[in-house]
Amino acid sequence: MLLQEQSIAPKSLFFILILLATSNTTAYTSPHSRRSTYISTYSRRSETASTIIRMSSKTEQSSSSSDTKSASASKTVTKMKSNNVRWAIRGIAGELWHNVFIRQIRRARSFLGTRKQKRVGLPRKNETAVVTGATGGIGSKMAHELAFRGYDVIIAARNAELGQKLVLDIQRQLENSNSTTEGATPKPTISFMEYHADRHLSALDLASNLTVLNESSPVTCLINNAGIMGKSEQLSMRVNLLGPVTLTLALLPMLMKNCNKESSVVKIINVSSSAHLRATGVFDQENLSSSSKSLMNIFPDTPDEDLSTYAKSKLALLQFSTLLRHTLLPKNKGLQVLDAHPGLVWTPLLRTHIGDKATNTLKKTGLAGLIYKSPTEGSQALLAALDHPAGTSEEQLYFVNGQPGGYASPESRDLQQSQQLLDRLIAPELEGIVQLPDGW
Repeated sequence: MLLQEQSIAPKSLFFILILLATSNTTAYTSPHSRRSTYISTYSRRSETASTIIRMSSKTEQSSSSSDTKSASASKTVTKMKSNNVRWAIRGIAGELWHNVFIRQIRRARSFLGTRKQKRVGLPRKNETAVVTGATGGIGSKMAHELAFRGYDVIIAARNAELGQKLVLDIQRQLENSNSTTEGATPKPTISFMEYHADRHLSALDLASNLTVLNESSPVTCLINNAGIMGKSEQLSMRVNLLGPVTLTLALLPMLMKNCNKESSVVKIINVSSSAHLRATGVFDQENLSSSSKSLMNIFPDTPDEDLSTYAKSKLALLQFSTLLRHTLLPKNKGLQVLDAHPGLVWTPLLRTHIGDKATNTLKKTGLAGLIYKSPTEGSQALLAALDHPAGTSEEQLYFVNGQPGGYASPESRDLQQSQQLLDRLIAPELEGIVQLPDGW
């Protein structure tokens, strides 16, 4: 349906784009976060000035060494700024262009060319799809869509009350559809299973329950959708990276068995973000030279106010996909590992992060409906990955705006960085919890 909201002048849109493109943080940083950034920047400048004064009394050799370090630091800062530019141009600008212009054209064509028809559900496939973080936003819409495509759906999330409510809502919609005319086939089964992405044991419990279910309805689709933003840096890495990694690896023996059955295709879809373009790596050289077995300790238990750790966690998830494709796909013909970026989407996760004041302002001005996709529209990238033709490929397939070929950073498919992620974070953190695949 066409937007019936306040029109936005081109000048205003240009201002919004420039604001997003020139920000050293993400578009979702709160005023409090920016104030903290300014204070932090001032502190760093003061420390640098003090360091220069102290350095003036050192020897020429020490000065030479310091110059080298300063040059290295300068190079790092320059690289960081260029990454923000990369993210703004290849990520945010493209998403705004699509949302503000391309999407409106498509909406107009749809509104003018078709009449809304009653939705029809497909017969039960006797296959199970698992969606994590499915009680709101994009995950909720995916659960609906999977059910109407005939999948038995497992809603894996923290909130049991919201989960059961979603189960009833999907069941009611299936009942209202004419999916089982003449009683020919049964409707899909919709279930809720509790899952906490920041707890290893929760992932193992979920995997155990799914293994039992797999005997009657094979699991052929895993969508790692659960995620957080703006929480503590360490929690962000645990939920956005280690959560999906633990669940995927716990399910992997079963998924590989399923995909090697005749005519069976198993899809693992990892939900990423264009924010990954801000990060050139999960670790820097100083981190890698640390003697610590696990580098999880480089992520403090302090708020990820500028979402830089969120960006790293999304890059890391893409690198996990790279590891899976590189080591598993040549031996497992029916397995697909795909990456999807929903885009700028008006979700509960976003609204919680930006706060009530910003949320209300965006609603009142009409910007929410203009700049951001709806969760249904955001789910199109995931559905495109789901519908991608069977066949394995070690090449990265990154789905954006309902089709493959979106821009993912070179670092996201860098095998050396992916191996470092495995050796210095994934393997140490999951030692004794899940078994790593052969070759890892």
